Amino acid sequence: MENNISNCTSDHTRHSSSSFEHEEEIMLRDILDTFLTNWGWFLFSVIVCLALACLYLATKSNVYQRQAVMLVKDDNGSSSGRRSGINTDALMQLNGVLAGSSVKNEVYILHSFQLAREVARELQLDVMYSTRVGLRNVSLYNSRPFTINFLSEFTVPASFKLTIDSDKGGTISDVSYGLPMQKSDFTAKVEWSKVVKTPFGEFIAVPTDGKLDDFIDRTVSVQRISIEDAAVMLYNQVSSGEVDKESTLVRITCTDTSIKRADDILNGLLNAYKRSIIEDKNQMAKSTFQFIEDRIALIHSELSEVEGRMADFKQNSGLVDFKASSDAYIAQSNLARQRTVQAETQYAMVEYLVDHMTQNSTGNSLIPSMGGISDAGIASQINNYNQLMLQRNRLAENSSESSPAIQDLDLNLTQMRAALTASLKGYSASLKLQAEKAKAEEAGLMSNLSAVPQKEKTAIDITRQHSIKETLYTFLLNKREETALQLAITEANIRIVEQPFGSRIPIAPRRLVTMLLALIIGTVVPFFYFRLRTVLDTTVHGRKDIEKYTTIPILCDVPHRQSGTHAQDSDLIVTSQNDDVIVEAFRMMRFNMQFIRKDARVIMLTSTMPGEGKTFISRNFAATLGLNGKKVVLIDADIRKRTSSRLSNLSSRQGLTSYLSGAEDDVLRLVTPQSKECNLDFLPAGIAAPNPAELLMSDRLDRCIEELKKHYDYVVIDNVPAQMVADAGITARVADMTIYVLRETKIDRRFLPELESLHQEKKFNHLCIVLNDSRNQNKKYGYGYGYGYGPKNEKKGWSLFRKK
Repeated sequence: MENNISNCTSDHTRHSSSSFEHEEEIMLRDILDTFLTNWGWFLFSVIVCLALACLYLATKSNVYQRQAVMLVKDDNGSSSGRRSGINTDALMQLNGVLAGSSVKNEVYILHSFQLAREVARELQLDVMYSTRVGLRNVSLYNSRPFTINFLSEFTVPASFKLTIDSDKGGTISDVSYGLPMQKSDFTAKVEWSKVVKTPFGEFIAVPTDGKLDDFIDRTVSVQRISIEDAAVMLYNQVSSGEVDKESTLVRITCTDTSIKRADDILNGLLNAYKRSIIEDKNQMAKSTFQFIEDRIALIHSELSEVEGRMADFKQNSGLVDFKASSDAYIAQSNLARQRTVQAETQYAMVEYLVDHMTQNSTGNSLIPSMGGISDAGIASQINNYNQLMLQRNRLAENSSESSPAIQDLDLNLTQMRAALTASLKGYSASLKLQAEKAKAEEAGLMSNLSAVPQKEKTAIDITRQHSIKETLYTFLLNKREETALQLAITEANIRIVEQPFGSRIPIAPRRLVTMLLALIIGTVVPFFYFRLRTVLDTTVHGRKDIEKYTTIPILCDVPHRQSGTHAQDSDLIVTSQNDDVIVEAFRMMRFNMQFIRKDARVIMLTSTMPGEGKTFISRNFAATLGLNGKKVVLIDADIRKRTSSRLSNLSSRQGLTSYLSGAEDDVLRLVTPQSKECNLDFLPAGIAAPNPAELLMSDRLDRCIEELKKHYDYVVIDNVPAQMVADAGITARVADMTIYVLRETKIDRRFLPELESLHQEKKFNHLCIVLNDSRNQNKKYGYGYGYGYGPKNEKKGWSLFRKK
């Protein structure tokens, strides 16, 4: 059996040597032990974090999400441009015209700051109303008891509280205004529908019918900001984007604490967007309408002048009807006159357009669209120019003039204007030649009328001028009616597919996520705290630290004594009737000693420094050995401090030093009974000696131990701390076995490699360790300390008790 135990111990020693060379890892059991050991702190942390999460949720207002969907159509009213398989953008780029996704442009414009500012002004979002309900502020957008109408323009932001005293009015308090906001002592009484003068402007408070009575004796907070700030807030609340890449559907989303306000914002944006589209489309029609009005006024004055000349001529010449004398001429010159009128009419219109383009050569205005131009190429150029100018003006509203896109469009417009001007001038020259040719033909016919009186010729010339002016005037009147009709029937190229809709379940705060996060934080924070404390704490904690850094056998763990259970180290707690866990630990220590060295009779106990419980372990371990029917003597070898002797009130009498110095030759006369029940005697340290090291080095110590071995089964030596003085190392020669006492949380782990060196160098005979004040007893299994092993204690069979 001893051979098996020795083999197991040897295997465990090799295993410990190998694990000693590896870095420390956080094991799953360590994590579990952290939770089990400090479960109270974890519970407290979780409760606090959950309470804070509940407090946070109680202070946050519910946020709702609403959305609307619209369909973007092209100018022909079609929405299937992407599904038709024709990439119009690619065709435009092949023709040298810059193009982009029209839907993306509309998405950007829909979410532009300009529209946000227009909606903020329309909904009066620069004045906000709220009231306190519990721990949160609740918006009163659609349920406010009154409306504040400011009579002065915005100057500085302001906020105040209005307490409604009765249905007659209320009181203003807690006024703050300015940049930055500063508190003011201003207070005032408010009467409904009457002007109130304040440091930040005058206003009128108008009560809301049916809602004022619900707010009697309640306070409403009012805040005024600039339209720009209100637009920024609205801009941040709204987002827009394409529903998918294969359609022209656009989704616009708004988040707000008020469902009604979110719906109003979405409707306001859609309406403002439609108005902006209609205004863009009407720009060309308005420009054409104004051009026609100017031309009509000019032609009207010229026509009146011609009619006046005709009347004066007829009155002065005495002629009323030239028909009888000019029938033949009119029949012959009818065709020539028609050609002349048509050529001069078109020539005049082209000249008007040339003058218009010359006078507006550097502006961003549109070119009037005149349907009377018979050249289809020039008419198409004018239409393309106006479309590109509209696109440029829309982008300029949301971009700067230095934008690359604007500069590219300006370059295209300049080139198109130059080309169009050249075309008009060439066409004008052609029309001028046609008109001159028609006049020449008419002049040839006129020359054949030599028999007609000169006055009739003059009348015919006046009649011809009147006919030209009248035709042009009638044409302009028709174009004005067409343009007015176009202004009246213009529609936006969008269709609202979905009015504002959405769930009434708030999207924020996310209560379940918040509580789960609080639970996680409540668990993680104390865990990291305890793990960090463990990492920063370099003292010995449990058997695993000793096993990690040393190969020294661990005799047993002496558990921590609860406060008030054992008051002093002088207590001899081991008795035959005591089954306390600490007493069981000493019994386990006696049992385990048999596997370290069964024949050991002289056992020395030492430690690293004072205060590790070495004396307590020595006294009670000696008593435990005596309970087994053996005779035991405990020697106080600490002849410097004589701790055990003082605890037994024997520090003033003779003892070990008397024998070592030769003052006494019979050591048995120095021994005193300690515990009859435990068969325990005690050899005190004796009187303090000036040369303790020399006394311990003398051979009288060896003779003392041999003499005591003749009368006692076990000799237990309570020695000095090994790292303080050399006494322990000197005395170690007489010991069969050395027990090194380590107190948990007192000795630095960095000392353990030095202790391992002492073991490897055999400075102490059969060195083993007793871990005192162990706090791992709450991790044990079984019915008490002596009936089970802790999770760190059992390795496999007898391999727990390592033997060199």
